[in-house]
Order: sequence, then C-alpha cells, then structure tokens
Amino acid sequence: MKDLNKILKAGLLWSAIQVLFRRIFDFIVKLVLLNVLFPEDFGLVTMTVVFTSIIQVIADLGMKNALIQRKKAQLFDIHYQSVFWFGIVWASLIFILVYFFGNPLISNFFEEPRTVKILPVLTIPIIIEAITLVHRVKILRVLNFKKMALIQTSSVVIAGLISITMALNSFGVWSLVFYISLPYLIQLPLFLILVKWLPRFTFSIRYLQEIFKISGYIFITTLLIVLTGNLDNLFIGKIMGAKILGIYSLAFMFTILLSSQITSMMDRVLFPFYSRVQDDIALVKRYYLNSLLYYAIVLYPVMLLMLFFCSPILDFFFDSKWSTAAPVIRILAFVVPVQLFTHKSTLVYRSLGKPRLETFIYLLTLLFVMLPAVYLGSFYGVEGISLGIFAAACINLFVSLYFLNRELSITFKDILVKLKAPLIGFFMTILIMSPIYLFVEAHIFVQLLVLILIYGSVIYYFHGEKIKNLIRKILLLK
Repeated sequence: MKDLNKILKAGLLWSAIQVLFRRIFDFIVKLVLLNVLFPEDFGLVTMTVVFTSIIQVIADLGMKNALIQRKKAQLFDIHYQSVFWFGIVWASLIFILVYFFGNPLISNFFEEPRTVKILPVLTIPIIIEAITLVHRVKILRVLNFKKMALIQTSSVVIAGLISITMALNSFGVWSLVFYISLPYLIQLPLFLILVKWLPRFTFSIRYLQEIFKISGYIFITTLLIVLTGNLDNLFIGKIMGAKILGIYSLAFMFTILLSSQITSMMDRVLFPFYSRVQDDIALVKRYYLNSLLYYAIVLYPVMLLMLFFCSPILDFFFDSKWSTAAPVIRILAFVVPVQLFTHKSTLVYRSLGKPRLETFIYLLTLLFVMLPAVYLGSFYGVEGISLGIFAAACINLFVSLYFLNRELSITFKDILVKLKAPLIGFFMTILIMSPIYLFVEAHIFVQLLVLILIYGSVIYYFHGEKIKNLIRKILLLK
C-alpha cells in the first residue's frame, strides 16, 4: 500500500503540473484569440464541437476505460491487439459517415453553412485517438502521469504557438480550429515513440467481446455525460445563434470548464487508483471525501473571484465585445460550488465495477433534471439557461447524495463536515465582500486583498498544519 500511495502522489503531482501549466498557457492563447477573433467565431466552433464531442464518444465506445478498469490478471496482449484494430476500422468508418452525411445535417440543424468546412478538421482526432488508444491505456494503467504530462503539454504548447501565429495573420476562426485539432497530430508520433507497444496482425472476436462486456455501459454513460454537458450549447446555438453562444462559451470557460479542468488533474489519477483498490470500500470512501475537500479549497476562491471581479477581468483582458458575459459568469460561479459537493461520485461507481448504476444515474438526471431545466430556461435567454443549469445542479446534488449514502455510506453530514472550512470561508467572504463591493468605492486591489485574507484565514485556521505538511511532502517527493 505504501508503494501504491507513492505512485498516487507522484501521479497527482505530475497531473497537477500538467493542468496548471496547461491552464496558464491556454489562458495566454485564448487571451490572444479572444482579442483577435469575434464571439461569432467561438460560437461557430462551439456548435461544431457539440457534435464532435458526441462523435468522439461513439468512436471510443468506452474501450479505453474498459481496458483501464480490467484487472491485470484478466488482461492480455490479445485484448490490446483486438481493440487496436477494431478501433482504427471503426473510427475510419465514422469519419467517412460524418464527412458525407453528418456535415449537411449539422449545418442544417444550426442553419450555419460555415460548419461544413470546420467539422471534418475537428473530426480528424477520432482516427488519431484510435491509433494511440492502447498507448494511452498503457500509460494510465501504471499511473505514469509524468510521461503523459510531457506528451500532452508539449503538443499543446506547439499547437498554441501555431494558433497564435495564425490568428495574428488573419486566419480567423481557423486559428481556433487548429488549436483544438493540432495537438492530436503532434501527440501521435510521441505516443508511438515513448510507449513500448507495437501492434501485431492478430485479432480475436472473443477477447474483443470481453472488453465490450465492460465498455457497453461505460459508452452509454459517457454518451449521456456528453449529451448532458452540451444541452446548453445545443439550445443556445439553435435558438440564439453563434454570437450569443460565443458569449456563453466564454462564461462557461471561466467557471464550469475551468473547474472541470482543475479537478481533472485528480480525477484522471483517481479512476485507475479506485479501480486498483476497488475491494477496499473504506479506502475508496476516504480518498473520495479527501478529494472533495481539495477541490473545494482550490475552486471556491476561484469562483469568488469570478463572482466579484468578472467585470474588471473582462474589461482588463478583453475588449467590449465580451462585456455581456459578466452576468452569465456570476450565475455559473454559483453552479460550481454546488457541483463540487458530490463531484464525480459516478466515477467511483464505475471504478467499483458498477457501470449500470452510473448509466442509470446519468439517464435519470438527463431526462428528468437537465433537459427540463435547460428547456424552460431557454425561454428567458442565455441568463435563463444559466439559471436552469444552477437549478439542475441543486436537484442533482440530492440525487447524488442518495446514491452515495446507499453505495458508500457517505451522508450529507459527512460531506458538510469534510467541507466545513471551505464552506465557511466561501459564505463568510460573500457576507463581508458584498457590502464592500456594492457600497464602498474601494480600489479593486484592496477588494481582492480583503477576499484573499478572509478566505485564506478561514482555511489556514482549520487546515494550516495539513497544508504545510502537504507542501513539505510535495517538495520532498522524488
């Protein structure tokens, strides 16, 4: 167990380094693109990404996570070989179908002919992901996040520099399209060189079916996740057009997307970790609750920053064409703290070998929570949809709590106790900052200092020693 803990800590460290570096670099790239391009350009790409996200899930069919989850004693090279060859043929077929049939359908749905040229370029990654699927699984199964970080970070940096160059040379929306697609092309030779695995001309239907027995529910669940996560973009793009969708995508980027990218640095480590210790429920419960605490400590102040300072941030970094995103940012800034209460609880069920439960929960929330909330919100514009997402997050909280209690004996009280410090810091900061923000003409840096002091003091009061010990361990980690 000590060796496993050491591997987990090393994985978390490298995952954190990758995410932090990528977020900073991504902000620099987006800062250039947002000032050069227009909301319509971002909205146009978001429209297309709604469907390419679904296409990527269909191309994967849950095979990657099924290979990660399968126990070592039951996993052989023939599984990898069979998945590799099937994946390439399947992804190529999907690309052809999308190119000839999906393109006009998507263009007609959004009444936006420009998606016809963009969609094929954004669909190319599905073929590359099929070629590198086994290589990525090999890295993730041994929790070698250092290698994964080096591959993905280097590809993003190169793609980002090319994208900035394109934007500054009047390539318009294509600079954003290539920023999304190009990293996959750059990663291809890196995975093939750095991961010591070679395909052979062997294939077995029987071994492929063994993977499909696991991947079926993972595929359906992932598809439900993507559909749920893109309902807002679908409604806004269809009803309100590319410009409003571009404005919303910026607000989403500063809140929910930022949250998911930060939490991903632990999620991507915890899923294979949970799978390896799935028989020890007490250990899974402890790590899950600790992960919620770390997420909240980091993200609650970020959302406070968005809540009180989104307008100055938009005015300072971007021009006036993006200023209307501020009200949406403030609404979505309240969504993240609610979501973090039971963040990725379904990930635990999947790693424990209960994919049916995960699928059922996502189907339940999509049909009876998210879809009605977004639909009703769409009658009141982009702010209405944002409020609908907040309402859906509150309802999903109680759904998730029910299943956490049933499956892991985690109660609402357990979570409240674990998140006591960030919750107190969050609400105390709002209570003190609101009158200062509304009625006192204090300089923005003074207000920012007050926010940091309030929240930081509360966290230090409850967890000062733990934070110092964690920093020491990270610094000493080899």
